[in-house]
Amino acid sequence: MSKFLVSVPLVGLSLLLILNGCSYQRDQGKSNQTPTNNPLVMNTGPNVNSPNVNNPNANIPSPSNIPSPSIGSKNSDVPDLSGGSEFKTRNGQHSSRFSNVVFYEGPNTSKVVALTFDDGPDTVYTNQILNILSQNGVKATFFIVGLRAQAHPEMVSRIAQGGHAIGNHSWDHPDLVKLTPQTIKTEIIKTDELLNSILGYHPQIFRPPYGAASSNDVQLISSMGFKIIDWSVDTRDWAGTPPETIMSYFYKEFRPGGIILQHCAGGKNERLDNTVIALTNMISVLKTQGYSFVTIPQLLNISR
Repeated sequence: MSKFLVSVPLVGLSLLLILNGCSYQRDQGKSNQTPTNNPLVMNTGPNVNSPNVNNPNANIPSPSNIPSPSIGSKNSDVPDLSGGSEFKTRNGQHSSRFSNVVFYEGPNTSKVVALTFDDGPDTVYTNQILNILSQNGVKATFFIVGLRAQAHPEMVSRIAQGGHAIGNHSWDHPDLVKLTPQTIKTEIIKTDELLNSILGYHPQIFRPPYGAASSNDVQLISSMGFKIIDWSVDTRDWAGTPPETIMSYFYKEFRPGGIILQHCAGGKNERLDNTVIALTNMISVLKTQGYSFVTIPQLLNISR
């Protein structure tokens, strides 16, 4: 595959790496970049129909009023994440930005939003999320763990058939900062080859597990032809966060062009009921505010 043999010129990136020498790890808060006005609207004036940002739970039904989703079982049908669950491993350290290599969000000039889902597929939560997206006519992006795609290739096919974009999320979800460059390449290439066998194309977007990669890792992944996709909104659904708190994070961090991080599978035997509950409400709020849902390639105008 030629994209793994031809290095992308990275003169500017290399200079940035020399200057900062820092690690690339996602800041879960990022509140210092959130506008003080309502992030769901384009103008800075009052909007009586907008959610109350000072009290972001004001328009959210209480948990007792939200029906629990129909859950057959925990996601015990998927291989576990080799680096451990998000809850145990994520540290939330901030990283520098790398222009045209690492993306946290898209242009904020129009009302568009990209929903993204990590760590799938499984046959429990991935199916429920796909059903919700289909019922609402929403397209999203799924970052796939290779070992889980190997266990459930039919789910990868269902994601693609629904018109959703697919990205590479490593083979078994390790912490990349603990791996050698060759092992990182193996994690990515093995997943890429499997996805190509299922989809008929090589996805060109990659999300590091836990949002963690050293500066050298970023350079390596970019040289393989991938764009690295981070996020601007972390719903913390991986932490068993209640639905109303997921929505609170969403209201606090979202702005036009945002990339929203959620999960369609968790660590082995972990539940994502709250993700399913909050997703319908999130879609409803965004639709009410006039937002269009796009995939990551559409948002960033890059190859799939």
